[in-house]
Amino acid sequence: MVVLGCGGMAALEYAVRELCGVHVMDGVAAAVTVAQSLVRLGLRTSKVRTYANPLPKDLKGFPFGR
Repeated sequence: MVVLGCGGMAALEYAVRELCGVHVMDGVAAAVTVAQSLVRLGLRTSKVRTYANPLPKDLKGFPFGR
């Protein structure tokens, strides 16, 4: 199977399939299908603070070489 990884290659799906004789997946169509499935399932991004705050960083010389 060949997965086309760029929207600009979508028009080549049929040609690649015919030339190489393999299954070809259009990456854009696959991504849209996944997005549609998430919407149909009613899934949303989490609003719970599940990530820790980043640790403080020592920024020597920032800004302007100080």
